[in-house]
Amino acid sequence: MNQTQIEATVLAVIATVLKRPLPHGAATDRHNTVEWDSLKHVEIMFALEDELATEFSEDELAQLDSVASIVAVVAGRHAA
Repeated sequence: MNQTQIEATVLAVIATVLKRPLPHGAATDRHNTVEWDSLKHVEIMFALEDELATEFSEDELAQLDSVASIVAVVAGRHAA
């Protein structure tokens, strides 16, 4: 899975959990997306773990608050 595919998957999962379309691009984050609150964050992270067949540590869960940060971590794992 390349970075573009990972980004598309992340955006699709977040849009599904938040039940609204998102603009394409890695600029989407918790600070500029009103619906992305702490409860939705947990839902998003669990859905991403399932969709991307990966697990995030507790430390990562707190830090992964944007599409860009999620894509970077997942892409790094797929590259390894």
